[in-house]
Amino acid sequence: MSACYTAQTMTTDQPRPAHHLPDGHFQNTDNSCEPIRDTLEPDENVPTHRTHLRRLPIIRGNENLWADTSISTATWIGHATYYLKLKNVGILADPIFSLRSSPVQFAGPKRGTPPGRDLDSLPRVDLVLITHDHYDHLDKNSIIKIHKLWKDCVFAVPLKVADILKDWGIPEKQIIERDWWETANVDDIKLTFVPCHHLSRRGILSSSKNSTLWGSWMIEKDSKKIWFAGDLAMGDGTYYKTIAEKFAPVDLSLLPIGSYKPSRYTRVHVSPRQAAQLHQIMQSKQSLAMHWGTFSMVYDRMDDPPKDLAKARKELNIPDSTFYVPMPGEIFKLY
Repeated sequence: MSACYTAQTMTTDQPRPAHHLPDGHFQNTDNSCEPIRDTLEPDENVPTHRTHLRRLPIIRGNENLWADTSISTATWIGHATYYLKLKNVGILADPIFSLRSSPVQFAGPKRGTPPGRDLDSLPRVDLVLITHDHYDHLDKNSIIKIHKLWKDCVFAVPLKVADILKDWGIPEKQIIERDWWETANVDDIKLTFVPCHHLSRRGILSSSKNSTLWGSWMIEKDSKKIWFAGDLAMGDGTYYKTIAEKFAPVDLSLLPIGSYKPSRYTRVHVSPRQAAQLHQIMQSKQSLAMHWGTFSMVYDRMDDPPKDLAKARKELNIPDSTFYVPMPGEIFKLY
């Protein structure tokens, strides 16, 4: 696979986009909202200890689907990591295969379940998508190992994240760096980096907050559209309505459902009910869940995300099969 794209840089003659700050940092441009109390549980009933994790079942089987280049599949590895096999192309999204979500492996949030598939068990990886620089989405050990296993792999990242990858030894020619609404063609795949309500920070210094961009990826191949939402909050919803205007209906949405309790965390994450609303906004033909049950970061109970999603599906009349919660390692046939 080769990256075929034209670099897009802002000139001094162009007005600065609203999400670009004068100091080189970034900001959300939708209206800020108070925490949304739709988590289906009053804050006073939420546990005061971080999530107690147990090991989820790891699903094996259907590996023959990877060998069939006429079909496409999605496999949840854990947290926000998905392996997409789109016919003859392998894509890893926000890969973290490390034991801990941390700059070091002797401290920090520890996995409750091993990766659903080992990295070197995957057929191949042609393209890696990164949504933002948080340690649970941009993992140094995983990036370095991917590059070691698949030397020609292309990495698509937000603005100002390319320098991080170059420091880790990824060749500049194999990195695509994009601003919101910028596109890139990687062979027969079209990528669009689209906005989302979130933030970035890597390191303990306050100056690192929002110093790199965040967002989500729209993937187009063979007239199919896949939205990898990454990590996001609803905000006032305008980002997603705009994305839907341009891309809906979407064939597949990969949506986060965890890390939303107590309600103050809906400033940076969606609740399962909001994820169900995003499924509807994007007119998603199929959605798959992620970003739950892997790392203990906030105060959801282990089973809260899928249970609250089930309640939201019922409330919003969404068939269970169209917003599915896979287990780690499960190979889901798309089309």
